[in-house]
Amino acid sequence: MILVTGGTGLVGSYLLFELARKGHKVRALLRPGKKPYETSKIFGCLAEDNTSLMDQVEWVEGDVLDPFSLQQAMQGVEYVYHCAAVISFDPRELKKMLEVNVEGTANIVNACLENGIKKLCHVSSIAALGQAEKGEMTDENAKWKTSKLNSEYAISKYGGEREVWRGMEEGLNIVIVNPSVIIGAGCHQKATNKLFHSIKNFLPFYTSGVNGYVDVRDVVQAMIMLMESDISGERFVLNSENLSLQDFFIKAADILGKPHPRILLSSPVLSTIAWIDELRGRISGNRPLLTRENARAASAKSYYSADKFISAFSFTFVPMNESIRNAFRILESLKNNT
Repeated sequence: MILVTGGTGLVGSYLLFELARKGHKVRALLRPGKKPYETSKIFGCLAEDNTSLMDQVEWVEGDVLDPFSLQQAMQGVEYVYHCAAVISFDPRELKKMLEVNVEGTANIVNACLENGIKKLCHVSSIAALGQAEKGEMTDENAKWKTSKLNSEYAISKYGGEREVWRGMEEGLNIVIVNPSVIIGAGCHQKATNKLFHSIKNFLPFYTSGVNGYVDVRDVVQAMIMLMESDISGERFVLNSENLSLQDFFIKAADILGKPHPRILLSSPVLSTIAWIDELRGRISGNRPLLTRENARAASAKSYYSADKFISAFSFTFVPMNESIRNAFRILESLKNNT
């Protein structure tokens, strides 16, 4: 039996689909009062027999912040995929991120140790890695450095990783994946989904930033391959291509037949807009559309190498053109099935 946390999120939904498609007995943690509606819709876009595949998933009520529910969920489980996390660049959500991403991960690790779980796969982030020297590739050897430039999300994911490494020291078999920006279509109007919707409506702006991107299907395949291998106690960067944000927007615009973005937002301009939007959010009580952390990330130039994983498995990542095209196809299908 396999347990998946975060099964209603982007990575978790695609992971559940792939595990069910392969015929695995799989159980997914579901927060009290929540329904797997989004996951069901994604299953429906990925396969015609989505009902039978969804029936293969056993949904159990629980929460990573409730250790007792984790004990119950892990009964009879041998392998755990920990995908649950809070992703936010809103400083008001720091407490929630630290609770779920650090304390929640500690609870998962403890429950795995207490229940004799054979192996844990933890979904971390490139945000939890240290930064390479300017212009150089960041890989698994990068060392974390305390810095005011570290986002609060990055700090929370680094804290979660430390709990997983602690579990390894206490005898737990673990693997960690550090995906770059994950490209895939889900039901939530956030993260890359929000970006795709902006491009569909023609977004004329771009920034000077460079980042890594990876297809959600590659992330899922990598996780399964690592869990089915003898590899333990290692982390792997997952990244298909390093692209400037302008190049990413151009690829998406070409697929949609939209005009290319043409207005560069400089770092000072972007920071000013973010400061004003954060102020508006504090006054109105609404979540800001842009924060200063977003602005810094949008202007940063970061390059990532997945050579370690490519070498270990002779793996070929999905090119971004294909990944973006597939994401738009799924988004359209989700829209039609609403």
